[in-house]
Amino acid sequence: MATIIEYTDQKRPANKYPNRIISPRTPGPCCYSKMEQIGVEQHEEGWSFIYKRCKKCGFAVRHVTARISQVFTKKCPRFDHHQLVGFHN
Repeated sequence: MATIIEYTDQKRPANKYPNRIISPRTPGPCCYSKMEQIGVEQHEEGWSFIYKRCKKCGFAVRHVTARISQVFTKKCPRFDHHQLVGFHN
C-alpha cells in the first residue's frame, strides 16, 4: 500500500496533504498528546485509514482504522482462516 508520507531528517516537516507529507524519521515526546487527523478517512486495498500528524514536531503516520471484510467475500464466499492470519505448519 503506497503512502504520501516521506520520512526524512534532511527536509523540514511540511503538510502538503493530499499530495505529500514530509515527516521526521522518528516521533518526539510531544507526539503522544499532539497528534491530529489530517484529511478524511480513506480506503485502499481492503484497509480504511487516516493520516495523523503531530501539531508540534510534524511527525506523521498512517493510522489503520479498519480492515474491510468485503474484500474476502467478493473473491470467494469461503476462505481458510489460517491464510488470513499467516499461519504456517
